[in-house]
Amino acid sequence: MRHIPFSPRPVYVAASWMAPVGRYDGRHRDRLSFLELAELAGAVFEGCPVRPRDIEAVVVGSQSPVAFSGVDNTAAKIAGVVGVSGAKSVLIDTASSSGASAFENACLQIASGRCDHVLAIGIQKMSDAPTAEATRIVAGVIDRDEAEFGLTMPACGALVARALMERYGLSFEEWTAFSALLTQRAHRYAALNPDAHLNAEIPLEEYYRQIVTGKNYPYWWPLRYHDFCPMSDGVAAVVLTSDPQDVMVSGVGSATDIPTIADRNYFHSFPATVSAAAEAYGMAGIRDIRQFAGKIHVNMHDPFNGFGPINLVDLGFVPRGRLLDALLDDGYTGENGLFPTNLTGGLKGRGHPLGATGMIQVVENHRMIREGRFRAGLSHSIGGPINNNIVILLERSDHYRQRPHEPFKPWGLPSLGHLKPRQVTVESLLAATGSAEGTFVSGTVRFHFKTGEPELIILIVACRAADGRQYRFLFGIGGENHESFIALAPGDRVRLERSEGHILVNRMPVRKFYQRTMDGLVDLASSGWKVLTGKGLGG
Repeated sequence: MRHIPFSPRPVYVAASWMAPVGRYDGRHRDRLSFLELAELAGAVFEGCPVRPRDIEAVVVGSQSPVAFSGVDNTAAKIAGVVGVSGAKSVLIDTASSSGASAFENACLQIASGRCDHVLAIGIQKMSDAPTAEATRIVAGVIDRDEAEFGLTMPACGALVARALMERYGLSFEEWTAFSALLTQRAHRYAALNPDAHLNAEIPLEEYYRQIVTGKNYPYWWPLRYHDFCPMSDGVAAVVLTSDPQDVMVSGVGSATDIPTIADRNYFHSFPATVSAAAEAYGMAGIRDIRQFAGKIHVNMHDPFNGFGPINLVDLGFVPRGRLLDALLDDGYTGENGLFPTNLTGGLKGRGHPLGATGMIQVVENHRMIREGRFRAGLSHSIGGPINNNIVILLERSDHYRQRPHEPFKPWGLPSLGHLKPRQVTVESLLAATGSAEGTFVSGTVRFHFKTGEPELIILIVACRAADGRQYRFLFGIGGENHESFIALAPGDRVRLERSEGHILVNRMPVRKFYQRTMDGLVDLASSGWKVLTGKGLGG
């Protein structure tokens, strides 16, 4: 049978809208329920050439709306409150890239010819849940076993930061200085954005002053409090159409890496981003994205210091040799640079309302293009444990038509990783002799935000299995082992063994800090562990 290549219809942006990012809790911004926040998205139709009654599908992106806000049948309810009941509706949940995934799905509805006009919405109401509960909900995207050992998204961010430190030979003091500069940059732009959550500057002297006072505490080593994005609420909407407009969607790409962190070969690059970008560039017919120098705004996913520099390399804007300095060079990524990046503050300054963020990035890029600041805008969103990544390219329609744009299929992409075989477990390693030799790969420590005491430690160990291949395993151990842990360097030999029913790593007992239940993660550290041992975690 002869293969007939898919020829998508052009997709255009008819209108876009977003609410200011913040906490709609009655303190930072007006108190609004999830559906009241969603209702605001109806404003996207003001001045829009597409009328609400013309909408044939509503695609909603939101992370765990039932867990955060208790709203089920989410897409249908949102379609109702924005005045387009009766249209097809679907909820997309790819964790923190949900808004971008919803946009991708909406594009495909039109590109396929199924619909002519589609409403895409990204929404998140994180302030409905207390901070500790929100942290546990977000941890639900982590692999079950790894989450029970204490792995969280901030811990993933810390492992990435440590990988950069080791790859580029940075001391903790040098990494802290680098983080201070990245934080200063993000908040310098957020301070100019009235829609940002944290629209205030954090100069270098303030960053360091708060280290001295204890406010900018080490949270997940080597990250500090200011190295994280704020937990925010937000909603954004885009109307897509097949009718020609001045801005079009020239490329969309997505890729999914494996869900486990231990099985990743490295943390200094994100293969799913590389693959998603290649797919978007192939669709748009772009052989080298650097040809867009001076014409494009880059809106990329930077929830933790470390992600941003890696993203610019993975997206193809920056050579790997400039990873550490490009984002700090205004001649490269500043407002008048070659590739202006995160000029609205990024996730760290603008805020990160999870499932809404990817849609907000698209809206910001659309605004900048309509205002004449750029000819194109690239948005990049990461979902889950750095594994569900989306790249979206908007362009002025006349810019697209005037340049070569022959689509192509990308090749030579990085491996997206492989899970361990089901039979390769710690138990199988220890089955014969009760012990196994391995090497230390990486790790991080979570500190108590008030006392500064180490609470829990994540470490990754590589061991050789019976098939002769080496596999990696992630463990959690108690903070009381901090001194022994910090003495470990990558490549150091470690010993796994079983003693009295417990697994030990260099004589440090492995512990589970959470337990997965139907209602989410239960914190064993503050409940069952205290009952069993009569002591807490140093906090």
